[in-house]
Amino acid sequence: MKQGKLIVGDEPVGVKIFGEADNGFLSEIPVYHGISYCEAVSLASEGREFVVQEGSIEVCKWAPAVLGFKKPDDEFSSNIEPRLEYPVSRIYLAPLSMFESEPDVVIIRGEPSLLEEISGRLGEDAIQKRYFGAIGKSAVGLGGGMSLSVGLTRFANRVLSSLGMIESFRRLTYRLFKSEKVTAVFERLIKGAMADMSVCRNSTVIPYLEDAGNISFFCVGGITWGGNKPWQMTCGFPKRYANDLREMLEWHEK
Repeated sequence: MKQGKLIVGDEPVGVKIFGEADNGFLSEIPVYHGISYCEAVSLASEGREFVVQEGSIEVCKWAPAVLGFKKPDDEFSSNIEPRLEYPVSRIYLAPLSMFESEPDVVIIRGEPSLLEEISGRLGEDAIQKRYFGAIGKSAVGLGGGMSLSVGLTRFANRVLSSLGMIESFRRLTYRLFKSEKVTAVFERLIKGAMADMSVCRNSTVIPYLEDAGNISFFCVGGITWGGNKPWQMTCGFPKRYANDLREMLEWHEK
């Protein structure tokens, strides 16, 4: 029996990664300048397309290192892993419906049950196994989700979602996390304890490098800067599943 379409609230976002040449493909696409990669992904899901490149991300210090825009030449960036190999010249983001070819990665955000249904339909080999049980990198393998790390992540995301509505709090985070020193200290505090780099690393880099899907809780930036809902999760699937996802999913184009 043919299964019905799965409804997603936000359109999936396609990601295309360019090392050096893009053969003029990106010449007419606006360059993103803003807070973070996760914000760019959220904007793309609303019907916009962007090129993200070196200098695009003005606040977040995690994304340039993990996405391969920044050479890992200090302790902070060298310790971030996995990451795209430097140098990455550009990353193209657009709603999945705007891609004429297959994107390298498809990012989907939604309810945990929806993401689990998507991965289940794609098959038992659709999800990566390398980061099984490592909450910083993946929500896969966390069982019933009653661990201290899961509880801490969910609690922090609910609090951050509420605080994110306060303009003065958002401005404070912009000032703090423009500092690589502050970011490095915060990274040491949360590493391995809660979700980290949820959209840039967990939903983009890991699916791309592992050629398999990955599901993650949202991180601090994904909630505060990306504007994502704390009760939802994020996932990425590699190129080989792009057509299956187009056929499986339905959304209202904006």
